[in-house]
Amino acid sequence: MAKSIIVSITAQTKMALHAAKHGFSNPIHGIVLGKSTSSATNNLEVVDVVPVCHEVPTKPIVDMALRLTDAYLEQQNSEEGGMKIIGWYTANANTSTIENNDDDGELPNSSACRIASSMAENNASDNDGSTTNEDFVLLLLSTSRLAKCVKENVEDVVLPICKVFEKDKSRAFTLKVDDGRVATSAGDSGDGGMAGGE
Repeated sequence: MAKSIIVSITAQTKMALHAAKHGFSNPIHGIVLGKSTSSATNNLEVVDVVPVCHEVPTKPIVDMALRLTDAYLEQQNSEEGGMKIIGWYTANANTSTIENNDDDGELPNSSACRIASSMAENNASDNDGSTTNEDFVLLLLSTSRLAKCVKENVEDVVLPICKVFEKDKSRAFTLKVDDGRVATSAGDSGDGGMAGGE
């Protein structure tokens, strides 16, 4: 059975603010934090995100962001437990999807796919076995969904403002998760997490 993906309001808000701060003129990138729930509920919870950059990320930027996030998680997990890096998020620099309301044609940019693939492989090769490739996602902030959320009553918006991608057979993050498996969580776990600001 495929996992359901629950995206917190905190994570969605931080992604939206990160994109809005840079006017959708540049791609944005960040780290996704969350946890896998028990096998009975079979959910992957996106609890928080950490903004990384608003340009095509370089290896040193990504490496430093991952080290800082790992240090933060070590501190948090000693107090609360359970959160880990479960993905990468991005928003494309293109605003044409807002104007055309083209939600289905939007795919993650190639740099985000490469980073997510590399991170998933590194997590799968870790010795602790706590994260598998199935527990790793790429979130694409959908500019058309965000625009719809801003224009309409927020309570009427059911889908998260991001689309979720998993690995396909070629190990690239281009396989869009069915919207029926993705939901928004009303409550948040934790204290709002890492403020993150770049």
